[in-house]
Amino acid sequence: MSETHIEWTSPAPLWWQGFEPGDPTARRAFRTPAILRFATDSFMDELHSLMKADPARLPEFVALPETWSAPPGEPERAKPLSGLALKLQQARTAAVRRLEARQGKLPALPAGPAQRPLKLYQPAHQRFYMVSACLVCRTVGLPDRVVDTTKQEKVEFVVRLLQPRTAGAINPDPNDCAEFAFVGGAWQPVVNTEALLDGEDTNPLSPLTYTELDNRTRRLFTGLVPVGRREAYLAASQPQPSTDPSPAVPLTSPRQMAFKSKVTVPWSALEQVAVAANSSTAPPPSGSGATQAQINDLASSRNTALDQILGMSWYVFLDFANYLADNLANVWNGTPRTSAETALYQKLATTRDFATNMTLLAAIRNAKQQEQTLEGLKTPYPVSKVGWPAANLIFPLADLTANGVRKLSPALTRDTIEALVVAALPAEAKPTLPVPLVAQAPVNPMTSPWFTIRCVLERPNCPGIADPVVSEPSAAFQMSAFFDPDAPARPIRIGLPVDTSPAGLRKFDRNTAFIMSDTLCGQVKRAGSMSLGDLVLSVLPFPFHQSLPSGGGAPCKSGSDPMGMVCSFSIPIITICALIILIIIVKLLDIIFFWMPFFQICLPLPKFDAKGNS
Repeated sequence: MSETHIEWTSPAPLWWQGFEPGDPTARRAFRTPAILRFATDSFMDELHSLMKADPARLPEFVALPETWSAPPGEPERAKPLSGLALKLQQARTAAVRRLEARQGKLPALPAGPAQRPLKLYQPAHQRFYMVSACLVCRTVGLPDRVVDTTKQEKVEFVVRLLQPRTAGAINPDPNDCAEFAFVGGAWQPVVNTEALLDGEDTNPLSPLTYTELDNRTRRLFTGLVPVGRREAYLAASQPQPSTDPSPAVPLTSPRQMAFKSKVTVPWSALEQVAVAANSSTAPPPSGSGATQAQINDLASSRNTALDQILGMSWYVFLDFANYLADNLANVWNGTPRTSAETALYQKLATTRDFATNMTLLAAIRNAKQQEQTLEGLKTPYPVSKVGWPAANLIFPLADLTANGVRKLSPALTRDTIEALVVAALPAEAKPTLPVPLVAQAPVNPMTSPWFTIRCVLERPNCPGIADPVVSEPSAAFQMSAFFDPDAPARPIRIGLPVDTSPAGLRKFDRNTAFIMSDTLCGQVKRAGSMSLGDLVLSVLPFPFHQSLPSGGGAPCKSGSDPMGMVCSFSIPIITICALIILIIIVKLLDIIFFWMPFFQICLPLPKFDAKGNS
């Protein structure tokens, strides 16, 4: 027999809010689960203490819109009491509430800003949210409905995604929104909002028993709202807006994104390196007074940049070859079948380098033949270095000339190659590559869709007879991003060493180790020979420009065997270095972005002596 008298309601302390009888707003608020907000890490102890001492204060903890600069009124925390002190506090509270009731003073829900969305912040922001509701029988006195666990009955809550049917609503009405359930890591449309979908993701509710003013025992169900799962909810496939019923079309297919990340973007980076090198190492004009040593230094830097372009071109060709072998086998094997494959093959076979007359297709095949050699190299590319392909196989994707940067051909661009590759790709019934996360990123990562919560009573032993009892939706809310600028800031203090004199620093244990491979060891040793003056001169224009020392960087060795390195540091010293580097970087960026007034504030701390004499 179906139990039609079971109902979810708001928490019992929120029932008596002074609404007029018959008011539809009061009826709806009576059946709506409440979201409570707590601003301490001991929120569960605080909730239990509150319900023991004064349950009528629960409306003070209902979640309201807030920002760190405009917080709501912080309710007074309930002190943990026990024994005689708790009995005296309960008696005092009962007397005060009865007196307020005689005077017609009924507690009401606090009013929040109407023009600000309700946003729930994360535990990292020191905010915790509890959904709370009562499960009652619709009879006189609204007694609590007992959850019979012997019959596998259980109480839970579900998080639903909302799509407002009216655009621009600051806090949309959940009953005026399309609703979607989180099933198997994806959002599925909900036709019957008062039903539970098969496989829908659920969250547990826990019972909390307290005593009313008339000494009746009540049960309140509470559950922690999973705001920390925001990224999982947003990363799941989301439906199209209700105003646009057409299916979602990805901006870029997975295979095209793979080609961009492996070929097109690195190719673009090489052209940018060429542009930067051409502007910073161009030969000085006649009559500038440059010495022969300065001219030679600029020429050496120019050759170093060209070597970098040549070496990276080999790896772009290698990735290009592997992409063709995996996705366009006919083009790779030289047997194009479709017109699009033929157009791509002809473009690769006819595009030639200016100097060596090598075709682009030949460069790609050469890179594939040298795959094992290229994957095993540890040193940068100078032409004379042993192990790199021969000089007659050079095909730079960008080149430097006296007049500027020279690309492959005026008629050939990266977009041309990419368009030909995408057109030649065969259709696939099911994508074999996942869409990269970068392609799924929203326009504004701080934005969030709207959510709501419904409480559920499941009775699995009575399928078809006793369906799950689903509550009304809670207030619509958004979930805050981790770096939300409106989020409250949890106090964070990083202690730096107090005594930084040589006598003080030598006391710290070298308890942090960095393990470096032989290749990284050689690069670190090369960087160690550079000074701050070298770094400054390398970014200055002519005639002050001086290139960084080139060469070196060979892997560390012990005899003929490769040798890595384990470097031990003291954590406080590393903290000092990290702080100094951070300040330097921010100071440099402050010249462009004016970050400093919003990033750092330093206040004087009187009588703070490093030697402890304060």
